[in-house]
Amino acid sequence: MMFTLALLAMTNAAVADRSAADRPARDLPVVVSSLTTEQLVELCQGKDADPTPSFCSGYIIAEFDTLSLSRQICPSPNRASNIQVVSAVRKYLRTRAKKATGAPTFVVRDALQQAFPCKRKRSD
Repeated sequence: MMFTLALLAMTNAAVADRSAADRPARDLPVVVSSLTTEQLVELCQGKDADPTPSFCSGYIIAEFDTLSLSRQICPSPNRASNIQVVSAVRKYLRTRAKKATGAPTFVVRDALQQAFPCKRKRSD
């Protein structure tokens, strides 16, 4: 199961930053997943800071690790506990997922990029 989660997260990490609407159909990423965004939202219901291990927290932490290693997110050590990471994504899912049209891995990516953005280097 963790292999599947890691594979989903790696698929997410390989996708360019352009939105799906800006790309021709042949350039759209292929996401192999039996999980829908609606299912993830349902699985992630509950208190944002719930420390209980679950499919939801495992899915989020797997994607967090993949995005961190690929430098698509830049968490600071004092803002990136497991509970804080899961809480940020659960809050995002609760408030924005109904508008999301992408695969769950992309929705989680968007939540993590918002919560742990990388500061762009200025080219002076």
